[in-house]
Amino acid sequence: MKTKFKHSVNYIAALMAVISMLLGIFCLLVFKTSGDTGFVAIGYFYTLSATALNALMFLFLIINAVRYFGDYKEHIFPLLLLLATIPIPCLYFELF
Repeated sequence: MKTKFKHSVNYIAALMAVISMLLGIFCLLVFKTSGDTGFVAIGYFYTLSATALNALMFLFLIINAVRYFGDYKEHIFPLLLLLATIPIPCLYFELF
């Protein structure tokens, strides 16, 4: 996947979005299977921090896309991937 991107920022953003989604799903599954309330605090902190980091990365990608507008096709996939991770934390809050 690394060779697909010309700009390393796009690769980092795509990797960050996938990892944050997988870690969020893992935290939710651990909480639901164990029922331990300690995981609620961990999951809540993780969800807030992942949402903030993904939002910052999204803004950075927007700036990078404007800066290198000629490569707009490359910027679309990481932007959409980060946008897809936004509703996931909202779902987590509903499930807790």
